[in-house]
Amino acid sequence: MPGRWDASTKRLVGENPEHFIKWLVPGAQFKGKAKHKTPNLDNRQIEADNLYQIFLNNKRCLVHIEFQSTYDKQMARRMWEYNMLATFTYKLPTYSIVIYLKKCSVTEPQYVGTFPNGEKVHAFWFKVIKLWDTPLEVLKQTDLIGIFPLMVLAEGGNRPEVVEEVIISLEAAGGKSATELLSLTYLFASLVFKKESDRTWLKRRFKMLHDVLRDSWAFQEIMQEGREEERQQRLKDQRQTLVSFIHMHFPNVTDLAQQQTETMKDPEKLQDLILKVFAVQTEEQAIQLLLSVGKKKKKK
Repeated sequence: MPGRWDASTKRLVGENPEHFIKWLVPGAQFKGKAKHKTPNLDNRQIEADNLYQIFLNNKRCLVHIEFQSTYDKQMARRMWEYNMLATFTYKLPTYSIVIYLKKCSVTEPQYVGTFPNGEKVHAFWFKVIKLWDTPLEVLKQTDLIGIFPLMVLAEGGNRPEVVEEVIISLEAAGGKSATELLSLTYLFASLVFKKESDRTWLKRRFKMLHDVLRDSWAFQEIMQEGREEERQQRLKDQRQTLVSFIHMHFPNVTDLAQQQTETMKDPEKLQDLILKVFAVQTEEQAIQLLLSVGKKKKKK
């Protein structure tokens, strides 16, 4: 699960893995992250970040937690392969769980392998949690703050009042972990809030927490992503300005303008080109100026 969801969910579990174990495997004793081992099975790798040691009914075993935000038709097979690899490598029974973050199609939580004659040779089951079908109260009643940021992804959770409830709970808990969880709550909410009014409220509410959050890794990541979004929007606006001007004054050069500006990634250089384009008098001058963009790039 690439992108913002991937890094954020790994960090979320990493802050309080014992809370996830208490939630997902009632009665289990959390013993820590599984120690890294190199599996001897076709050189495949195990991601230790997803694997935790527990004791259940006085027996040592493993829990494999996977997050998913989109449909994957190979999910069942992937879970089977990972479970088999973990079981083989650690010589311990492994329980696999997929937590779906956003509403999407979900494969059946089982994998059945068959022989060419139709006989079943493998049968594997895993647990699936669809957050959008999980009532808020189910997460809230656990009293496990480590999973509270997921409340905004639960059934009916993408609302300001839910975010406010999470903020109050995390502020009451205090500590560095709570600060990181606040940042993650903001990140998750920003990804699922749809109404413009809710987005505006979210930005305003977390701006009030700026001094508390500014040193957290998640907040720094959000700020960096925000700056990148602003840069991309600025580039988009500049390209539109330049192409519109060219189309109005030198319509035969419009395609060239679109092609050349798409290659420019620096807003300052693109702004400089716009000013130069505004000064050209003829179509030939416009063509030469636009072509010089490609020449300068090749020289570098």
